Amino acid sequence: MATTDHITVVNAQGEAVRELALPEAVRTRSLKSGLVHQVVVAYAANRRAGTAHTKTRDEVAGGGRKPWRQKGTGRARHGSIRSPLWVGGGVVFGPRSTRNYTQRLPRELKNQARAMVVGDYLASAKVTVVNELPQADKTKVFATLFKDLKLSGRRTLVLLTSSEQSLRRGLMNLPKVEVMGVREFNAYDGLRYPRWLVSQAGAAELIKFV
Repeated sequence: MATTDHITVVNAQGEAVRELALPEAVRTRSLKSGLVHQVVVAYAANRRAGTAHTKTRDEVAGGGRKPWRQKGTGRARHGSIRSPLWVGGGVVFGPRSTRNYTQRLPRELKNQARAMVVGDYLASAKVTVVNELPQADKTKVFATLFKDLKLSGRRTLVLLTSSEQSLRRGLMNLPKVEVMGVREFNAYDGLRYPRWLVSQAGAAELIKFV
């Protein structure tokens, strides 16, 4: 449930300049943890590389002949050094690169989860909204901004509008900072970061998702 009905918009120095009222849709949007969990798991599965691969006994090199005769040696009988019982032999039930981890995720489900996450973060005051991001592509400028906003060293997701994409260069070298376009935003990436930074224009676009 919502905990606040407005967002404080600050300037580059961290000083409050205005209040941004949250629409009723944001304040009344409830977070369904089961639905969000399902979407997050699907996103994670779809991004999984699936490159882990072990060889079966058929794929391990060597072992073309019987290690020793069947009887008379006093040792256990073996037919091949490629057996899973041998060190360096094949692996039983190991991961295979042919496995497909993809999960189908309906668009409506993704949109619902995104709306819930956006509504929860806005209502819980987890979004820092500045009236305008510095129009510069210098890391030093944004490092100063993060310091003034008390975000230095904190894991932060910066969401940019289409007209702010040129600022990526100055943000990408900041530690613990991820940069993403508002249009690319999804519930999975949103929940990975405890704090978001967005301009007032970007906040208006986020509200439209709800």
